Amino acid sequence: MPEHRRRLTWRDRALKELEDLADVMPAAALTAVEAMERMASTGFNYGRATSEPGVWYFPTGKIGIYYADDGTTLTVQATVDARRLRELPY
Repeated sequence: MPEHRRRLTWRDRALKELEDLADVMPAAALTAVEAMERMASTGFNYGRATSEPGVWYFPTGKIGIYYADDGTTLTVQATVDARRLRELPY
C-alpha cells in the first residue's frame, strides 16, 4: 500500500495567530495542531474547498484552519477563531 503521509508546515502568520488563540483557549489550540498532524498522516483532506484555488477550510471546534495542499505538503495559511467568523476570507 502506498505511503500517503504528507509534510505539515505552518506559515509564520498562521503560527502567530495560533499562539494568540492559545493564550485564550489553549485546549482548542492543541486540538487544532493535533487535527492537522492527523490529517497530514492520513493523506486525506478534511473540511471544504474555499473559493481560493488549492485552499481548504477545516473547523476544529473553536479554531478554524485554512490550509493549502500541493499533494506532498499541507501548508497552514491562517488560523481563526471560528466562533467569531462571519465571513470566510477565502
